[in-house]
Amino acid sequence: MAKIRRNDAPYYTQKIQTNVKPEPSEPAAEEKVTEEVPEEEPAREQETEQKTEPDKKPKEKKHSKGNIAYTVAMAVCLIVFLVSGGILVKRYFDDRQAENEFADLQSMIDPNAQATTSGESNSAKFAALREKNSDFIGWISIEDTSLDFPVMYAPDNKDFYLRHNFYKEYSVYGVPYLDEKTTLGANDQSENLVIYGHNMKTGTIFGCLTGYKDASYYSEHPYIDFDTVYGDGQYEVFAAFSIDVVEDTSFVYNQYIDMDESTYNAYVDEVIKRSDVDSGIRPSYGEQLLTLSTCEYSSDNGRYVVVARRVED
Repeated sequence: MAKIRRNDAPYYTQKIQTNVKPEPSEPAAEEKVTEEVPEEEPAREQETEQKTEPDKKPKEKKHSKGNIAYTVAMAVCLIVFLVSGGILVKRYFDDRQAENEFADLQSMIDPNAQATTSGESNSAKFAALREKNSDFIGWISIEDTSLDFPVMYAPDNKDFYLRHNFYKEYSVYGVPYLDEKTTLGANDQSENLVIYGHNMKTGTIFGCLTGYKDASYYSEHPYIDFDTVYGDGQYEVFAAFSIDVVEDTSFVYNQYIDMDESTYNAYVDEVIKRSDVDSGIRPSYGEQLLTLSTCEYSSDNGRYVVVARRVED
């Protein structure tokens, strides 16, 4: 009987195990590698995105700064628009208020009142206005224009009505007024009555005077009516000119008020020489003059001056 060796079984067992095929359910090594490769791709894409992110961040900051600048610019524009609009609206209502006030004053004139033979021959005509303000001295107008206003006279209160209304309240429109050096009374009057009035940007008060730069305007508006408490008066325009009162000090036009014949003639010669109007008229000494002065915006200190002579009815 043959003996069995102790190592026969192990040898046989090993041989059999090497010949055993892998179970169908166990994946092969190559298949495992193939399945793991796709899992690495998203990781590479994520790494690529992470690398490009630093390049995108500065662009986002620039875009953010642009938005802030745009927002600030729009806010500034909006504020400027609102403020400008508010100023225009306020100016519109101020203009309407001033127009209404002057219209109310004009309605106080009694055109049917009988003139008296006393010094103040128009006392009845302007009685209501004098009662409201004793500084009222007369009414000035140019037919078919917006110039139709009261005239004040306060020789002891220089330039008061430059920034005050008829009721002595503050007003940027003011009221036309006589120069404080002017004499205007029943028995004594200056050779030249100088009246100041604003040239508002809307053309109100004395704004229409600059129209005398054009010959056609002059031919259509040759007369100025200035009726005072001492009587009615009509004046014929014969000269109109611009002057810068700072740059040109050779001719101080508003100092020619009480004049002798020589000074009167010198004044007339100078205003005719400077005039935009070619009227062909030269006043003679004894004919009272009326000088209207207002702002003229071609220079910082510009004035526009219209000069007329009194004509008899």
